[in-house]
Amino acid sequence: MNVYVGLNLLSILFPLIFSFHPRIAFHKEWRYVIPAIGITAVVYLLWDILVTAQGHWRFNPDYSGEAVFGGLPLGEVLFFFCIPYACLFVYRIFRIFFQARLLPIPLSVFWALAGVFLLSSVLNLQRGYTMLAFLSCAAFLALALKLKPSLLQSSHTWEYFLFSFGAFLFVNGILTGLPVVLYNPDMILGYRVITIPVEDFFYNFSFLGFNLLLYRLLAGDD
Repeated sequence: MNVYVGLNLLSILFPLIFSFHPRIAFHKEWRYVIPAIGITAVVYLLWDILVTAQGHWRFNPDYSGEAVFGGLPLGEVLFFFCIPYACLFVYRIFRIFFQARLLPIPLSVFWALAGVFLLSSVLNLQRGYTMLAFLSCAAFLALALKLKPSLLQSSHTWEYFLFSFGAFLFVNGILTGLPVVLYNPDMILGYRVITIPVEDFFYNFSFLGFNLLLYRLLAGDD
């Protein structure tokens, strides 16, 4: 049974169906959403292909099937399209039904956090996944601060991340619990939340962050 493909399809099923609900009308946002997801997917797929070849992680064919694209199983490829679509759909819900608030967080805090991520990356050069996960977070924050700083102070942004991480705990819990994905212990810190390596949290923060940033940049409004 291809558990990985099933999780992806389940994640996108209801967001896709309700994209055509007249109140939500997420399909009208596709001209921004699809390019945002596509651009981010290309970058992260290249990352995934390279580090899979280098042995940062591997996939259990009992649950993911055989490799079909650059050494990646179909479920892994679908992940980069299905998960951000579902999360951006929920972001759309927040924007429609909840009023945005400007959070009183100075931008200097985010610059400092980007610096912490960058330093953490440098301190973990020998742990490939750890290094790249921290580096991607630093890159996301730096680009967001440069291109659309208001995004980081919007309550909708952090509602989006809060929901996404709740769903992430469920999906990644299955992926790492069965396991579908197996990590090279030399490439991670070794700390886990239940069965999930801590690096996955930072990886998903940057991945979903870039999807949101590109979507809002392409949409061109606050």
